Amino acid sequence: MHSKFSIAVFPFLKTCAPIQIGGYIFRSTTDLECLPPEQAKAVEEIAQMLFVQDDLRVKSASYAILPDMQAHSNDPRLSSLAHLRAVVAYFYSAPDERWDTTFLSPEEVSLVLFTPDRVSVFLSRPEHHTESVASSERETPDVHHNVRGYNGLYNFRHTFWVEPGSRIYGPKPHITLNISQDLHVDLGQRFSGRPGYHLFDLLNKPLTPSSLRVFAALHWYNAANDDGLSHSQSLLNLAVAFETLLRLPESSKKDRLVDAISLLLGRTDRLDDWADQFYAARSRVAHEGQVSDHYFYASDTRKQRRDSDVSGSLMLYGRMVFQLCIDTLLVGIDLAERADLQEKFITNRERYQKICQLLAVEGGTPSERLLSIAPTLRALHRYQFVSGVFEAGPAIAAVRAAAAALVSCGQELEQELGEAVVGAASGIRRDVEVQRLESIELLHGVFEKLSLSSLSPEVRILRDLVQLVWMKLFPRYYWLKKREQKRDGEGLEPK
Repeated sequence: MHSKFSIAVFPFLKTCAPIQIGGYIFRSTTDLECLPPEQAKAVEEIAQMLFVQDDLRVKSASYAILPDMQAHSNDPRLSSLAHLRAVVAYFYSAPDERWDTTFLSPEEVSLVLFTPDRVSVFLSRPEHHTESVASSERETPDVHHNVRGYNGLYNFRHTFWVEPGSRIYGPKPHITLNISQDLHVDLGQRFSGRPGYHLFDLLNKPLTPSSLRVFAALHWYNAANDDGLSHSQSLLNLAVAFETLLRLPESSKKDRLVDAISLLLGRTDRLDDWADQFYAARSRVAHEGQVSDHYFYASDTRKQRRDSDVSGSLMLYGRMVFQLCIDTLLVGIDLAERADLQEKFITNRERYQKICQLLAVEGGTPSERLLSIAPTLRALHRYQFVSGVFEAGPAIAAVRAAAAALVSCGQELEQELGEAVVGAASGIRRDVEVQRLESIELLHGVFEKLSLSSLSPEVRILRDLVQLVWMKLFPRYYWLKKREQKRDGEGLEPK
């Protein structure tokens, strides 16, 4: 049985209404009206499996219907889903200054992926040294010892196999179901407006080196908040989160941490004292295995610290400082994106090369590949006059690749346009430069006679590319034509 869908579930988080997170709509497991019968049945079965402890079932969880994702694969979408869970766990990890704890631990923000499948009863009903206490009969296995069920992935760490009637408990013996927690209210209203809310925007954007660094730092930050860790383990994980987020070098990490935090948050009194004490404790854990004193001392005399100098723990302020650093960095990333800063450092030659790469990517339809070059094409148009010396080779190759992609789309084109597109796709391979330019000149001329409104999105993409390239190439083309005519008049052989 090959599933057409998967289901992602936050077993211990409830929601009063649908909420979109990272491109997926999460609903309460009591909200099934919008689902086809097959999906509704699967959600009902999964909801019946979710237990807190003993025979206490969760009343309602939050779920999202996803495209088919095999838990036991290297599907890149699993990484995106892991980033989604990391962001949600981060927002629920708000430090509580009264008790030196977090609002919810990462275990309370567990995410479980279910994919309908035929599962072996030897996995869903292990027999060795067990006894069944089930009060109802389960499905009879087929000749291959399989039953209808689900393969799963718990917190992107543990794979499992279950069937209707199975029970799934949390990752720790006692799970807290918070009374006030509500995904729709929390993510849609309470957290909205915070600088860190840009994290949800990152989930909807293509991955960049900056966003990958942020997500990696979040994973380490959440690992620092795992329930049951010693103070030393938590502190070491949080230190790695800082090092990942701030890209601290191998050497002089302590000094660079102090400088980076001060640069992001300003010269706040005693902030450098905390950073100094925090990293000193991190070094003791790394070199001695643990740190016995995990408190922050307002007066760092080193020789003699008094209990009255204690002002909270290093981890309490570490979580706060980390979240402030994340917020500040996200504002900077957002400002840089709004200014299109990264794109300004790219040359047009690189953009034409990127078009060729996008059109050569395996997977997807020719139409999807052609439409994928639209952002790069917009950047070419915007920066056409500020880039360096124009290179004809990459531009001509981009036109040829785009024309070939349009031919592969199989669209019905007017005869003149169709012939010009085929000519551009094949003619650019010719050895004589003027012949290559002729095919682009012909295609440009055909496009000039057509109404823009009559063109499909794919044809319009090629038209925009041809216009940009021809505007740069036509002086060269007419110079070559004039030289060729002069040679013909003098009876010379063309080179």
